[in-house]
Amino acid sequence: MSAIKIIPLPLGPFQVNTYIVTCRETGQSAIIDPAGEPETIIDTLKREKATPCLILNTHGHPDHVLANAALKAALEVPVCMHAEDSDFFSDSPEIGDLERQTGLTVDTVADRLLTDDDRLQLGAATIQVLHTPGHTPGSCCFLVAGHLFTGDTLFVGDAGRTDLKGGSLDRLIRSIENKLFGLADDTRIWPGHNYGNRPTSTMGREKIENTYITDFILDP
Repeated sequence: MSAIKIIPLPLGPFQVNTYIVTCRETGQSAIIDPAGEPETIIDTLKREKATPCLILNTHGHPDHVLANAALKAALEVPVCMHAEDSDFFSDSPEIGDLERQTGLTVDTVADRLLTDDDRLQLGAATIQVLHTPGHTPGSCCFLVAGHLFTGDTLFVGDAGRTDLKGGSLDRLIRSIENKLFGLADDTRIWPGHNYGNRPTSTMGREKIENTYITDFILDP
């Protein structure tokens, strides 16, 4: 049995995968990418008898941070985001365009600014922060107990778009190659959206089937 329990909740107008990750030993939980519907998240925590400790954002796009403020107020837990995205989405003059495109308001006020290889304690489990820029400047993946929460960096059979402000295909490919490709083949991938033919995958399967890996990394 895994040291953590994972509950995926497709939430919000873009059906982002919000994940409630709970240490089985202590009951402490992290909420990854709260995409809206805070009452659903809170009800799930209560049902699981989980103790929320962290809100983790894989990146600062509005659809992934929509419930940050409501959950922070209701649960009194800190919001964590990579420093580059916190700065970028707070200061960039183009954010108004992004808000108009999505119809959502950006809220990137973070209590803890993350950096690459930070380690966050979740009860008896440790969450490792992997900075994977490309989809956004501060995109991150979170690795815990053999499970990788990839946000919009890596999907099942696909990868995040890079045509929005702050995106870079070159940086995205380098991130996948340098930070994710070397992970164990049995590392379980939990993406930010269900865009593939199944909700989760493994790094081993993605090395065979994901064209961003086969075409850009294995056969450049």
